[in-house]
Amino acid sequence: MSSHHIVRDEQEPALILHKIGNFPTHILHSLLEWSPTVLSCETSIDRFTSLGHKLDVVLVGFQNFTKWQENLSDQQPVKIIAIHGNEFLMTALTVLQKDNHQAINVVTDEESAPEVLELLSQWMHLLDLVVYTESKRYLLVKETVFKKWLPANSKVEIVSMQSPVQWNFEGVELEQSDEIELELIKQEEGELVIQSNKPPFLVIEEL
Repeated sequence: MSSHHIVRDEQEPALILHKIGNFPTHILHSLLEWSPTVLSCETSIDRFTSLGHKLDVVLVGFQNFTKWQENLSDQQPVKIIAIHGNEFLMTALTVLQKDNHQAINVVTDEESAPEVLELLSQWMHLLDLVVYTESKRYLLVKETVFKKWLPANSKVEIVSMQSPVQWNFEGVELEQSDEIELELIKQEEGELVIQSNKPPFLVIEEL
């Protein structure tokens, strides 16, 4: 079993495995490249450990605590937290924030993305957050300006989390627009610059 337990800085984004059912393995491995703290919700434990990876923290239903103590005996040392109800993601964010993590990547499925993003919007003032699904990456941007170098023919969606909003762009063509949701195409390689007078906003990229 591979282990990622090395000396690390809490500035590295921690990783919350919310729902990883069909999440691409190669992207999961790329998120593990810098040896993050890994916290898994109950539904993601089996698939993640079956890939031979090590967990730091797991969140399980109160009624399943003993079962997971036995099932994760080969994962020691691992912190097992039992919770009542279904507040897995809220508890995961609380645990990591209390451990002084500044940035967190969250893996979930596309179906859960709207609900997850709504919850994370309440944490943006405390944490830097990125959500990954099986097909997209959602960057929660809290500054007025977002910059990123993109290859030619990249397509990016942006969604305002407030309205009315005014946008300014550099280096892209506007594909379609209704002010709140926009689709941009980067025809040539170079820096994309997005300005909003009403942050926060989402930048959505295809994986």
